[in-house]
Amino acid sequence: MTMIEGVRIRATPCCGKLYASPNYVSLNFMSFGFWTDGWREHSLMPNETGLRQCACGIFVKLKDMIDVRIDEKSELPRMEHIPGQLLQDCIKQAKDADMEILARIAFWRFANHEYRDNYRAHRDAEEEESKKIWNVLQNQTNKWWKKLLRIPPPEYRRSSNSPFTYPPFEPTIAQVENMTILSDMLLEIQKKEPSRYVTTLAELYRELGRFEEAKAQILSIPENEIGTTSKLLSDLIDEKETALIRYRM
Repeated sequence: MTMIEGVRIRATPCCGKLYASPNYVSLNFMSFGFWTDGWREHSLMPNETGLRQCACGIFVKLKDMIDVRIDEKSELPRMEHIPGQLLQDCIKQAKDADMEILARIAFWRFANHEYRDNYRAHRDAEEEESKKIWNVLQNQTNKWWKKLLRIPPPEYRRSSNSPFTYPPFEPTIAQVENMTILSDMLLEIQKKEPSRYVTTLAELYRELGRFEEAKAQILSIPENEIGTTSKLLSDLIDEKETALIRYRM
């Protein structure tokens, strides 16, 4: 359960401007759905990598903000999320590798939103067609005596035999460049800390069509730590599939 107690007042490391933000004492990361690139759909917590832009124009990391005090309430401004259109500027202006990685992860997910929209539209259309076929079959089997006895018709449930397809994933040159640089940066970190960024790298390599590298990442996960996401990624890698996939835990 997400709980907030008061407002945290913090100063930016660039010019010292004060901003207010909720003082979270507990967090709930439950979501309606998940995407293989780490984006959460209808999440109780916002999707973010912890980057903001100060009023002075400088991009900052939330973890670099300086704690000042905690108040019950405040009229100070909030720091809004960096708009997707400014993420490439953030990448160029990143003061260190950590900020660049955070900005590139945010841009990776932002750039995938267009595909997400296409995916939803495709899935909705296909599901609607499945419902139409189901309704036709129900009308054929819904005998007059069932109506006479007022037996309610069954509710639609998606059949395991229903088609499940999605549009092709065709990343732009900018997306491929960003994913390639990001994967190289994360791999350098992983060389020193082998357990970090495993599923992130697996997904980046998969979207780039580098399936052998993606599989190597998944195989590095201890058997007792394999979960829903890593199992799904493993199956998609085996199928040589590059498309983003929406799923539920």
